[in-house]
Amino acid sequence: MAAAKNIFQKVRSFFSKKKKSDETDNLVNLEQYRQQLEENPKNYRIRLKLAETLLALGREDEAVHEYNETANMYTDHGFSPMAVAVYKKILKIDPEHLEANLNLARIYKLENLNADAITYYQQVFAIHQEAGRQEEAVAVLEKILEIAPDREKFRQQFRQFLPELEEPEKSSYSDLIITDRSPDSNLEMGADKEGDDFFDLGAELSGELSTLNADVAAGLQLDSEEANIGVEQVFETLKKTVQENRGDAGDEDVEQQKFHYNMALAYREVGMLEQALEESRIVMNFASFRVRAFLLTGRIYRDLDQLSEALSQFQQGLREVGLNRQDFLSLKYELGLTFREMNEIDRALETFREVYLLDPEYKNVSAEIAALEEGAEII
Repeated sequence: MAAAKNIFQKVRSFFSKKKKSDETDNLVNLEQYRQQLEENPKNYRIRLKLAETLLALGREDEAVHEYNETANMYTDHGFSPMAVAVYKKILKIDPEHLEANLNLARIYKLENLNADAITYYQQVFAIHQEAGRQEEAVAVLEKILEIAPDREKFRQQFRQFLPELEEPEKSSYSDLIITDRSPDSNLEMGADKEGDDFFDLGAELSGELSTLNADVAAGLQLDSEEANIGVEQVFETLKKTVQENRGDAGDEDVEQQKFHYNMALAYREVGMLEQALEESRIVMNFASFRVRAFLLTGRIYRDLDQLSEALSQFQQGLREVGLNRQDFLSLKYELGLTFREMNEIDRALETFREVYLLDPEYKNVSAEIAALEEGAEII
């Protein structure tokens, strides 16, 4: 018994020392990031690191402030996928953060992802209602109704909960809440950057729910069945209607395909790997992005240390019809890196040598081969 207690104390002491060491490291990093930001206040990556360090130290309010500043900077410079990823990091800490929800709704609306926009407008609406701010809640509903395929139908339904809801031209609140941080053109696509895993943030930069049975005609009162529905049902029906109204056009919308791909890259960049994986699976359905989706999904699985899954993605990518030379090299190189991580040295060497034969200067393939050959000799 005494021996077990002694072991427990040693384990507790070990973790206590490690926690203190981590905290000391974080405090040192904190000062370094603050100093670097003084010298370069527009550096997104440093501000993100500062926010992550503050979060690790348990200083959530300060972390949220820095995340929000970073997301606003991304928005102002047109890097909307990165802005979305950072705003969502804020919502993991504070789900009722008004500005993050509002800006997510605005970005999704600009990207014509209206069902997603409604999801965040709904959260803003709920925040205002909970706080008793009816005027602001009405203003949010006006914005939602702007993107509703059948405005009058949903206006009639929402009037059950907010009788003061008027026609847009009669509302004095319609522009009270939603104000653009910058011109819409700032969210258009910009320049490329080196590396096939960089999101072209400028240039290239929702369950199923039951529907309501009644179909309200414009200007008519709600029938008795609709009079009993709840506000949540109205919102969910609206989102489903928006999605159905798009039909099959969404999958053919190249800009939205790029947005989903860039969102996957952005989520990976900020360490939100599950969300990155979800977006990459969506991208897999787009023929023009399929090879890139295999590459990205494989890298995400490798980040998650799910090496067999990563291997499978790269191998599936290599079986795609019509691979160009660059795609083949990228997939083979990533395959080699994954074999190396799995400690399958012979297969890694064989794969890297295939890449080398096609392009001796491709990325770090020469160094990878040399390091593996040296390791094999030592063994």
